[in-house]
Amino acid sequence: MHLIYIDESGNTGTRKDPDQPHHLIAGLIVPEEDIRNIEDAVDGIMRKHFAVQATSPDFELHGADLYSGNGAFRGVPPIDRIAAIHDTLDVLAGTGAKVVWASVDKIRMRSSWHPHQLAFLFLVERVEDYLRSQEARGLLIADECKEVEDRLIENLRQYKKSNTGWGWRPTPIKQIVDSIHFVQSKNNLLIQCVDLVAYFALKFYRQNVETFDTFMALPEPKPAYQDHIASRLTAKRKSVDEIGRKIQALTVVSKTYPT
Repeated sequence: MHLIYIDESGNTGTRKDPDQPHHLIAGLIVPEEDIRNIEDAVDGIMRKHFAVQATSPDFELHGADLYSGNGAFRGVPPIDRIAAIHDTLDVLAGTGAKVVWASVDKIRMRSSWHPHQLAFLFLVERVEDYLRSQEARGLLIADECKEVEDRLIENLRQYKKSNTGWGWRPTPIKQIVDSIHFVQSKNNLLIQCVDLVAYFALKFYRQNVETFDTFMALPEPKPAYQDHIASRLTAKRKSVDEIGRKIQALTVVSKTYPT
């Protein structure tokens, strides 16, 4: 059995915010035998880097706060926050954990669905593909998302009953068992891990898109693309790039819509 922990980044509801154009859902797929080892290791990482804060019942590993130094991480030096992120991703890389993600461009999408529903559909298809390749079953566990929880439960029920029934590859859902279970992230370390994955997967994706777009806008003759990348790597962008590459190494499949 594999447990698939799900969280999103870039959620602005149905509002097409030009400052937050992408809605990304990530799934952290973990074989059941690795779950306790990851929990223990990540708990140790938090205690190592954040000492007393990590013992608080309200303490939570949260990608946005880790990056910005807000919330429980206010006053923590960037070097310690970045080290905690890398240590957590290294733990995941040392197990059988894998990442899948799906992103929807809210500005360009042509659908009446909530972006979260559409990204969830694409994520479910790719989780199903991975589980089939492993001849494994999987159970979905997601961070609370009150706005769409009932719709996602019903969507998954329909996908299992027939298929995903949308786009060019309607997929029968056979390997995902039961329903989708929603939990509070503060009570689940693996949900906190996928929060981190979703946040930085989206930042890395958007940074790469922006780098490519600015390169294409340059007049001829253009510099070598790698030189253009290097010229834009501020300390913050370099951190996102390094973290993003680790997530990329864990990722078995992804989907962007529209392509």
